[in-house]
Formats: sequence, C-alpha cells, structure tokens
Amino acid sequence: MEDCHFPPYPADGRLYCNATYDGVQCWNYTLSGTVAYGSCSQNHPGSIFFGNPEGYAYRKCETNGQWWNNSNKGTEEFAKSNYRPCVSQEPPDLEQSQRIQLIYYVNISGYAVSILLLMVALTIFGFFKQLHCKRVTIHSHLFLSYILSGSVWIGFYTKMSPEYIEPGTTPAWCYVLHSLALYTTLSNYAWMLGEGIFLHFSLTNVFSERKRLLTVCCVIGWVVPAVIILMYCVIRISIGEDESDRCWLNPHPLNWIVFIPIMISLLLNLIFLINIVRILFSKMRSVNQRNFEQYKKTVRAVLILIPLLGLQYILMPLKIDSFLYQIVTAIITSYQGALTAVLFCFLNGEVVLLIKRKTCHWCSRSTRETGTSKRIKEYDANDAHAHSEEMEIFVSAHPCVV
Repeated sequence: MEDCHFPPYPADGRLYCNATYDGVQCWNYTLSGTVAYGSCSQNHPGSIFFGNPEGYAYRKCETNGQWWNNSNKGTEEFAKSNYRPCVSQEPPDLEQSQRIQLIYYVNISGYAVSILLLMVALTIFGFFKQLHCKRVTIHSHLFLSYILSGSVWIGFYTKMSPEYIEPGTTPAWCYVLHSLALYTTLSNYAWMLGEGIFLHFSLTNVFSERKRLLTVCCVIGWVVPAVIILMYCVIRISIGEDESDRCWLNPHPLNWIVFIPIMISLLLNLIFLINIVRILFSKMRSVNQRNFEQYKKTVRAVLILIPLLGLQYILMPLKIDSFLYQIVTAIITSYQGALTAVLFCFLNGEVVLLIKRKTCHWCSRSTRETGTSKRIKEYDANDAHAHSEEMEIFVSAHPCVV
C-alpha cells in the first residue's frame, strides 16, 4: 500500500474493516458499524475538483466488517470512499441544519399526539353501541387512515437520516417505506373526500341506501390509492434511478401521479362544501329568516367541516421560503389528526353525554341512555317529524351524531 504504514489488526476481539489504500489516501482499521473520516487530499490529480477547504471524505464500515461500496458493485477501493463533501463549494449551514431538525421534531411530535388521541377516539366509538352508525363508521375509517399515515411518517422521519441515505445506499426497505408513506397519505386525502361524498350525498338523497354509499367510500378510501401507488411504483422501478435520486426522495415529474389525485380530492371537497352551504342556507330561509341564533350554529358547523374535509390544505402547495411558514405547515399537517379527533369526538355533545352518563352512577342511567339511543337513531334515519328541516342538516353536518 502506497506510503501507508498501518498498525497490526486490533486484538481486542472486536470486528474491524481492513486497513486499505483507495488510490487517494490511507484508511486505517475501522470498528464495524462506524464511519471513518479522512481529509480531502491536495496531492492527488483529482484534488483539482476539491473546492471545499473545510470538506472531508468518509468511508462506512458495515456491521459485517466490510467497507460499504458506493456503487454497490465492483471491488475498487475508491468506490468505497465518499469524497462528495470535498467537492461541495458550500460548507454545511449549521443554522439551516438546526431548522430542519426542528421541523422534523415538530412533525414527529404532532404525529405522535395525533395517533394517541385518534386511538382513544376509536376506542370510544367502538365502546358505545349508541355511536354505531354509518357516519361514525366513516369517521373511524378516516381516523384509521390518520393513524396509519402518522405511524409511517414517524418511521420515515426517524429512518431517513443521512446515515441511511448517503449516496449509494438504497436498501429495499427504503423504497417500501417511501411507498407506504405515499399510500397512507393518499388514502388519508381519499377518506377526507369520502367524508365529503357521504355528507353531500346524504343531504341531497342521491343514494337511497347509505350502506351502498359507505361501500363507495371504502373503495375510494382504500382501493383507489393502492392502485395509484402501485402504478407509480411500477413506473419508477421501470425507469430506474440515478445516483443523485436515492430512494425516490428527490422531486420527480412522476410525483404528479400522486399529487393530481390529492388536488382533485380537495377541489371536490371544496365544491361539496359550497353546495352544502347553499342547501343549508336555503333550508334556513324557507323555515325562518330571522333566526340569527340558528345562523350562528350553521356557520359554526360549516367551519368545523373545513378540517374534516382537509380544505386548509388548499394553501399548502404554495412554496414560501420562510422558516415560520414551514413550521406552521408542519404543525397543520402533523396535528391534523389530533384536531379532527378533538372536534369530532371529544367535543361532540353526544359523546360527552355518553361518557358522563357512563361514569356518573348516581344518575338515572337507564332512562338517559335510552333517550340518547333514541335521539341518535332519529338522527341516523333523518326523522323530519322530530326535528325541523334546517336542524336536520346541521346535525347531519356534525360528526358523531348521524
């Protein structure tokens, strides 16, 4: 080895990668599972490309005691060393790195809180038989899609660190995790659309059978996203990837296969909300034009529908180069599930009433539970004789009382 004077192999009983010369510089024995760092040599013909004086080279020693190969093929020692930081003209921005890390922490914490609250909400929906209706079933599917999406994205943010995505590292699980993240995200938007479809067509009575409408929503929420992501993966695999596009992380024109359905779902939900508002106010005017208290309740119900249908995401495609905007975006995205669980379960009047009656044994439990069940059945059947027409629309828009 050219001008390399290596000590004997360590005798501490641990596994090391062999000392070697890669054609540029010498690399000493390195403990398995660690990374060895070197300088950017200035005494080599290739050093003319090393424009970053603060750069460094590195080699990764795998847990099996073998040097990680940059190209995943061949035996050239140079292919096992990474000199890319030597070429970069811009040293790492510490402040920018800290901002990115903060955004990651916001996302992970938001998804974790959302998963916890959504699981509690699903437990409540399943525990009380009085809440077993088609609308709550739709909510349960939406909550489940939030849980799956949040879980996958937590894994994505924790696993997609530089240690795993350095040039040349493209393990199979990386593509699986990326595909699952896309599927759960698209499924989440699809179930928001399912909420809009179920509410809109229930109000307009287009579907006479709600069971059939629920089946349509299930196909849209689970099956259609699977078909779209499968098509996306097949195309990406068929065209391959270059060295700079590891694990499909970089922007690519084929990403529109996923983005277009998301945009369509948001647009349809916006149309559904506008039509729901039109129907609601037309019913209000036909019953009582001066009932301002009822108008306030109606407006409140419409505002609550915005996070349910995901309409706040319409502003998300805007690319604003602002750290504050990125933080706000991360909060809105990751805490969306938590907000939905709070609005459509924990703050719902019927849910609160059922919980109180379950925990307060001194109340006349049997009588009140019977009354609660009766009201919910009336809501589920759209009983016009028990409620005024405009209140029926308001109740239909409310999450857990249909």
